[in-house]
Amino acid sequence: MGFGSGVLTGLIAIDGQVFSPEKAAVSAFDRGLLFGDAVFEVMVAFGNKILDLDAHLERLHASAAAIALEIPWSNQELSFEVQSLIDQLSLPKGYVRLMVTRGDGLGLKIRGGERPRRITYCMPAAHEPADLYRDGLALKRMIKEDSSRGAKPKTASYLHTALALKRAATDGFDEILWSNSDGEISEAATANIFFLAREGDLLEIVTPPAQSGILLGITRGTIMRLLQQAKIPVHEQIIFADELPRFDEAFLCSTVRGLVPIHRIDNHRLHSARPQSSFRHVERLFQTWVATEIGHRVDWATGRPTGR
Repeated sequence: MGFGSGVLTGLIAIDGQVFSPEKAAVSAFDRGLLFGDAVFEVMVAFGNKILDLDAHLERLHASAAAIALEIPWSNQELSFEVQSLIDQLSLPKGYVRLMVTRGDGLGLKIRGGERPRRITYCMPAAHEPADLYRDGLALKRMIKEDSSRGAKPKTASYLHTALALKRAATDGFDEILWSNSDGEISEAATANIFFLAREGDLLEIVTPPAQSGILLGITRGTIMRLLQQAKIPVHEQIIFADELPRFDEAFLCSTVRGLVPIHRIDNHRLHSARPQSSFRHVERLFQTWVATEIGHRVDWATGRPTGR
């Protein structure tokens, strides 16, 4: 069973040494453990095919550069390790997490000369409920008190988001939708967001820009490229919270979950989950691209091949 269950299966490599999940361990002085001093990437694999591996490795290096963490391994070395673990497991849908910490150091001060540590997790992806993709999600809007602008590095500090998700669940929501301190919509907990509005035959598809304070998602980039190739207009645009009522549909996108419709943001109801929604056309476009990448169509929730 995967990481969403009580029993963990899969493989974890620490600095190249492979362990079963119950035997994997790092130093108690690891700065990733002590201070969240680490960067990481999450990838998804279907069978032995990892989607967008090169793009994830490029972003890993960009995140590391943003926190002055030098990664001593080449992309070829990292790619080989990830692929070899996935090949050993041969999962219908695999969850891959590649993490690089700054290494050991008890004091908060970064002294330099630390020896980075890499940890690669390859495990069965958690099975999403079927109704997630059929019915969609309800999002609770929250304000993130963060004045920084521009694209965010993918670091290991997610406590604020974890607590926000807990509060949202208590209030009967499935997810959160962050706004920055200026009231601009940014992103969900671990996903980017797209909004759709239709006026007659005109379809508007927009997504928040980097300057609103988002992580530039790999799947977000893929969707924008696919829409542009299909001659469907899509734009990066600052979106304020009071603009939400003008949108008819919205969806989240992330590496492991893929594309998920949104049926409600606070009290604003959306029509994204309907069979004839514009979102379903975008979803089919994405599914066709995935099938081209891995050689067959899949049920995204389970990773099992489908005949459609």
